[in-house]
Amino acid sequence: MQKLERLVAITLLLQARGKMTATRLARILGVSTRTIYRDITALSLAHIPVSMDYGPGGGYYLPDDYHFESAIFTREEAVSLVLTADMAGKYSLFAGDDDLHRALFKLEAALPEEYQAYVKAAREHILIDTTAWRRDAMPTSYLETIRATVLESRQIDILYPCEECLGTSGMQWLRIDPYGLVFKGLSRRHIRTGIWYLVAYCHQCQDFNNFRVSNIEKLHVCEENITIQPDFNLRAYWRNARKYLEEHERPISLKLRITRAGRHRLWGNYTVLNEEADGSVIVRVEIESTETALTYVLGLGADAAVICPRRIRETVAATAQAIATMYHDQVQAV
Repeated sequence: MQKLERLVAITLLLQARGKMTATRLARILGVSTRTIYRDITALSLAHIPVSMDYGPGGGYYLPDDYHFESAIFTREEAVSLVLTADMAGKYSLFAGDDDLHRALFKLEAALPEEYQAYVKAAREHILIDTTAWRRDAMPTSYLETIRATVLESRQIDILYPCEECLGTSGMQWLRIDPYGLVFKGLSRRHIRTGIWYLVAYCHQCQDFNNFRVSNIEKLHVCEENITIQPDFNLRAYWRNARKYLEEHERPISLKLRITRAGRHRLWGNYTVLNEEADGSVIVRVEIESTETALTYVLGLGADAAVICPRRIRETVAATAQAIATMYHDQVQAV
């Protein structure tokens, strides 16, 4: 959860549910109490009147007559707030809480009229799909840049682990026209998270595709604007794309040999199968797709060797070779 989203969630929770301790807020939002303390300070600096009662029964609270002051938000922050509200309204954490839903409506109603067109455009191009998938969330370092290009209709070049566009596997530079963002919700016990997908027209394969934002290795925003295809409907496209993903993206069980130095860098859903005398380990990692497997293994660098499946080992080898060739050519050109 991004900081802005967390600040909004804290404000909504305090307004809807009354007095809450830092420990309870931290547990709900999945962060440390120290993070909550910093967030409360940030809210105070933004002139949101969070108060605190000490002792038994104490906690943070907002005045009963508090309403959102929209003047403290920029246009881009307003879009983030509304999308966060849309997302929160579909999570089980907020489900069935009428007071919290009323707070969500107040949040949007407080935004100035000049923001409404931008908010409307964001809702048309950024979907929140919380159909539960049993998968792991991934970081989204380019999300804010991509969201801006979607709303501004700007072309972008992305370095992406592609298996189809150019007929070869591995990282490829692709020119794409971004049409929309989709947040695909994941369901876990005691947590609600998700994955961001970029829906874009790919110039190489001359068709629309889904690109996982977390798998984008590098990104360059182009000067050219996209040529909008007026008959494209993001919601209709995603209904079909989701069916395809659910049918064709099966989880992959990776078997890796990890060096002693690389053990501390393991993450995600993994199981240690065997420990070797030199300190290395054999692990099984449950991963959701070939693209994610490639990103996972390359992220571990020379500390990881793929034992199986064979197709992942070959894809990693081809990508590593392509990276080595690229750097060799660059060095020779200097």
